[in-house]
Amino acid sequence: MLKVQNCETSIQLIYHFLTFSPIINPVEFSMRNMIPLALLLLSAPPVAAQEDSLAGGSTQWQAVVGGDAKTAVRGAVYLLGAPCRWDGREWGYAGLTALATGGAVLLDDEVFSVMLHNRSATLDRVSDVVVQYGDGIVLGVLCLGAYGTGLVVKDSWLRETAVLSGTALLLTSLSTQVLKIAVGRARPYMGLGNTVFRPFGLEEGYESFPSGHTAAAFSVTAVLAARIDRPWVSVGLYTLATLTGLSRIYTEDHWFSDVLFSAIFSASLGRSLVLWYEGTTEEHNRAGLSFLPTPHGMTLMYRF
Repeated sequence: MLKVQNCETSIQLIYHFLTFSPIINPVEFSMRNMIPLALLLLSAPPVAAQEDSLAGGSTQWQAVVGGDAKTAVRGAVYLLGAPCRWDGREWGYAGLTALATGGAVLLDDEVFSVMLHNRSATLDRVSDVVVQYGDGIVLGVLCLGAYGTGLVVKDSWLRETAVLSGTALLLTSLSTQVLKIAVGRARPYMGLGNTVFRPFGLEEGYESFPSGHTAAAFSVTAVLAARIDRPWVSVGLYTLATLTGLSRIYTEDHWFSDVLFSAIFSASLGRSLVLWYEGTTEEHNRAGLSFLPTPHGMTLMYRF
């Protein structure tokens, strides 16, 4: 049986993984990027109930990794085919999301003006920090680090959560990239307004909708919040994801409507993935923190 020191060991293992990673310079990565993963590790259920039988050698390891890969593929297929299974309630949510996004377009200029007239050195530094939570490479490495740690310390909960987070991150990243190219909306810094589009232009300045950083942050947040299932963790994670989205408006990379749509879309995707994996299809029967689109924006609701 694993000892109580597993959480400390897990963090040390991830540190060494990042230190020798060829993708990220450990000096640039900094400890601020470890906050989401630290929450994940310290909030895990008792390890004794989560152990895997991996002591039998490489065959067991290969079987576990292969099974996790199949889970990721099955989850991706499930989400991609979800619209075909939607009933009136789901289509109603989709309609409300479209309505909320359309309403947000009317506020784009006002929100952008507020951000523009409240710049400061302090907010610049805050923006530089929180935007890291939406960096796809940073989150991807954290997911890989968590997965590897779950294998080594034989913690199936941590391993499964990393698989779900990585799957949600990958799907949202691909989806947002496709939408960026297809929609071709001009970014705020282009100075052309929020109604200029150049579909399939393949230009960086015309990839405003949706926000990739916001989508990445909310997809992983939704998975972690649902898996950890502790109110204080959910509030912290969703606050961090929201700040990530606001930072993208602050830096003139996205409009408010880009961020709002991305948050709703990716949070719904991440939460749906967890519900599928845990065998629950009726979301309204589950307790937890969730976001619901409304005609005036987005409502944060906690079910109990």
